[in-house]
Amino acid sequence: MTKPFRLGVVFTHPTQHHAPLWRELNQQPGLSVQTFYLCNENQTGGDRQLGSTEPWDVDLLSGYPHEFLKTWTGQTASETTKGLLNPALINRLTRAQVDAVFLPSFYTLSYRLTILLCKLRGIPIIMQNDATVITDAQQSSLRRLSKAALYPWMYNLADYWISSGDHNEIYLRHYGVSPDVVVRGCYPVDRDRYETTIAQNQDEIQRLRQSLSWDEHTILYCFTGKYIERKNPFEFIEAIARAHQQDARVRGVMIGGGELAPAIDRRLAEMNGEVVNIGFVNQSKLPLHYAAVDVFVSTSRSDPHPLVISEAMAAGCPPILSDRCGNWGYSDTVQHRYNGLVYPSGNGAALTQAILTLTDPQTRYLYSDRAREIFAGQDLNFELQAFLKVIKQIQARSNPAKTAPQATPQTPINVNSG
Repeated sequence: MTKPFRLGVVFTHPTQHHAPLWRELNQQPGLSVQTFYLCNENQTGGDRQLGSTEPWDVDLLSGYPHEFLKTWTGQTASETTKGLLNPALINRLTRAQVDAVFLPSFYTLSYRLTILLCKLRGIPIIMQNDATVITDAQQSSLRRLSKAALYPWMYNLADYWISSGDHNEIYLRHYGVSPDVVVRGCYPVDRDRYETTIAQNQDEIQRLRQSLSWDEHTILYCFTGKYIERKNPFEFIEAIARAHQQDARVRGVMIGGGELAPAIDRRLAEMNGEVVNIGFVNQSKLPLHYAAVDVFVSTSRSDPHPLVISEAMAAGCPPILSDRCGNWGYSDTVQHRYNGLVYPSGNGAALTQAILTLTDPQTRYLYSDRAREIFAGQDLNFELQAFLKVIKQIQARSNPAKTAPQATPQTPINVNSG
């Protein structure tokens, strides 16, 4: 009996986007997954940057083997830090006898320890991140110089890369990663969970929409995320206010929380209801809120690959996003003037015009249909297939005799004929 391919996953903590992927991979024939978590962030408390004390309320741990590793202090860490070090990782990976290891970055000491172990023992390394040259351009000259010196070496420590989009592939090439070791993937969102949740809660979605709307003509534009400077929430608020002056149907909805929440509430109190702040909404209810609004807006000054855009598209929301977000491109999540609009970050007038463009129902419905169409090709299953393709390549390299194409039998030549 053939032994299953054993994939070790080293990840900081369970997330609503990747846990379903580990579950799906573990259910594939001939494949087993063992996930090692370095901390329990979002499990015992909320996201601090969201200002929430609530843990995520969706299942992130069933369906795949996993273990929370303790740090050198003997405790399980509660958040991700650069100095996060889990000494038991060496022992666990060795005992698991993994055929390959996946990890997302070099950020923590435990990630670097994993890479060292894999290199010493000849274990293939698979990596994926969402970095882009867009965010690199905003860094200091010294930071860019150090990355130019170190990253070509660091990035080529990985044997295989799964890319997360157009700008990410440009980034990998920029730092010397050969296209031959890159397989196109995406940062995954569980489309089945979104579609099922929305289909089963239509009445609640209608009640939610009515509570957010002035009347049946209201067009709802949604901002979701952390209320922090990098996410640039005030650009959304002011653009909605300007757009409302030209079209009274326009209203903004904000979902999230964070350090700027008090300042946001003070600004909204000065307005006339053009924008409403819902606050924190947990994962189980987010699909309903996306389904209740009309358009999604991301105003980030720097954001490699905001997954809230994919989440909103899963519910049929056409997106508007700043060009500092990394998930737009000719074959990426957002394709300008095909399923959404991209505007220059910091240009409030351009954002206002984009908002007004999508007050046209024909354009909005067309972009909505295309948003669903594009997301359906860049969902959890697309990422699953990328992993399976890489695993197949590893198997072919480790056992070429079994995967080599067989020669086609030829008919013997009769030398006496004719």
